[in-house]
Amino acid sequence: MTKEKMIQYRKAYTELNEILNVLSPEQKNKIPQIVINNVKNNMDKHYIFHFDLSKGIFEQHLMVETEALLIKIYETYLASEEEKELWNQYDRFCSHKIEEVKKSKYDINIFENNKRNENIKKISNDKKIIQDNKEKFPIKYKKENIVYKLLLFLKRIFNNKNC
Repeated sequence: MTKEKMIQYRKAYTELNEILNVLSPEQKNKIPQIVINNVKNNMDKHYIFHFDLSKGIFEQHLMVETEALLIKIYETYLASEEEKELWNQYDRFCSHKIEEVKKSKYDINIFENNKRNENIKKISNDKKIIQDNKEKFPIKYKKENIVYKLLLFLKRIFNNKNC
C-alpha cells in the first residue's frame, strides 16, 4: 500500500472513530472490542473530524474509505439477519456483474469456428473430421506408427545402458 493510501485510511479511521463514538451503547456493544481498538490504534491523530449531530449519517461529508469501512462494520456486526442476507445477495449480484463485465471485455473464443465444427461433425467421413481438427491445433500434429514408437523406445533404453 502506498503512503498516500495509508494516510487516507488513517483519516478514514479517524472519521469512523467519531461515528462509533456517536453510536448508542447497545449498538457499540455489538462491535467487538478488538475492532474498536484497531480503529483507535490506526487513526490519524492530527486529522480533525466532527460528526454533526444535526445531520443524518447520509448527509455527512465522509470519505469514500470511511463509507466502505462503515458499511463493512454495519454489515458484519450491526445488521439484523434479514439485512445480512440482503447484503449477501447484493454482494453476489455485484460480483456477478463484475464477472460479466470481465467476460465481455476479455472474451476469448478458443473455438472460433464453432458452427463450422458442428457442420463437419455431421459429415460421416471420419477422415475429414480428423483432418479438419488437425488444422486447428496450434502445434503440428504428427501421426506415428506404433512399431516406430516401439523402436524409438528400445533405442533409448539401449543407449542409456551403454552410457
